[in-house]
Amino acid sequence: MPQSYIVDSANAPWKRSVSEGVAFACQLLLSGEDGGPEAMRFRFDDCPSVYAHMHLTSQFQLLLNGAMDFPRGVKHLESLAIHYTDHNMPYGPFAVSGGHDMLVLHPRAGGIIAMGNLEARRQINLTGRLYAALAADMQWQPIPRGEPGVDTGSFKFLIPPDYGPAAVVTRNPAHAALTMPTPLYGRFEVVLEGSVLMDGQEIGPPGFRYVRSDEPVEPIITGNAGASVAFLTFDKDALEGGITGEGLSVEAAAAMARAI
Repeated sequence: MPQSYIVDSANAPWKRSVSEGVAFACQLLLSGEDGGPEAMRFRFDDCPSVYAHMHLTSQFQLLLNGAMDFPRGVKHLESLAIHYTDHNMPYGPFAVSGGHDMLVLHPRAGGIIAMGNLEARRQINLTGRLYAALAADMQWQPIPRGEPGVDTGSFKFLIPPDYGPAAVVTRNPAHAALTMPTPLYGRFEVVLEGSVLMDGQEIGPPGFRYVRSDEPVEPIITGNAGASVAFLTFDKDALEGGITGEGLSVEAAAAMARAI
């Protein structure tokens, strides 16, 4: 069944919280309780070590501001940046600084489990993928469509489509229709600059649409000043894991509920 959710993140309420001694502010944007996607926005206080953990579903983290430093050669990330993990793929600990602000995006509820949990360690996805990239490291390319001499915008891949999951950022002039491939396993479309019309609703940064369908979906339309948009597309790993109401997922769901 097709899924479509539109979220105006800029006007969602904030909540202060602490998890495992790490302080942050959070917006719960989509809960996933209806079987649909889960989305949160976090602003961590400067912290040298956010504890190692994993989620029970695939995840995009879109770094909107500040910096994140990951261990073991993942890299230093500064906004704008992307960090992707498959389900049950641990990461961290990591440091946050510089006015950290990020979106955490799941195709469905994924919970959270600290890697100090022995049962969680037994369920690590040993073939799981982890990708990370800075937008500043990638080159803009022209979008190959439109009439000669007409500005159709440009794009850059943060995670190329042949990796499986994909992340692409576009910047487009006013009133452009932004079409993408069919979102078979789900896609978040996040406004970074300007505004877009999503199903007739004008959304600014960092608002988004989540779509999942086995048919093409309605394009989003850039506003009067144009827009920059991040398209974050899941692959078949989005069907794995999740909150099942059994075993480790019960603890993962409870830990997420406590945190947010």
